Amino acid sequence: MADSVLQSPKNPHFFQALLPGFDSYLNIPVTFFLKHLQGINKQETAKLRTDVSDTVWELKIEDGRRLNGWKEFVTAHDLRIGDVIVFRHEGDFVFHVTALGLNCCETEYSTSSHSIDDDCDNHQDNIGKFSIFFCEVYSKM
Repeated sequence: MADSVLQSPKNPHFFQALLPGFDSYLNIPVTFFLKHLQGINKQETAKLRTDVSDTVWELKIEDGRRLNGWKEFVTAHDLRIGDVIVFRHEGDFVFHVTALGLNCCETEYSTSSHSIDDDCDNHQDNIGKFSIFFCEVYSKM
């Protein structure tokens, strides 16, 4: 087997676990910003794309890394506390966004209505379980 050289991904990713208050704004993580975005021409907007919509969502960038105005994106994608959102940077402040539900799988959207089939009988119970897990993981870091 040939030796492989580890490389940084061509399209770097970051993720955000959605906690209470997530719908008002989103901060790009400091380390991701410093490594992949700092020094790019001063941008006033970021663009979000998904596989579930042809819409390109433009969000205002404040303080260099805070994305404001994403409430419409959150509502359109029925994002909830406990979901994990993966952002793949495609260059020039364009991000492809993938939502993972509490079942740890990519969110599936119903074609008959705008709701999510996340295979959870009781979303509130799962939020509590996720919160406990999330706190345990961070306490061990």
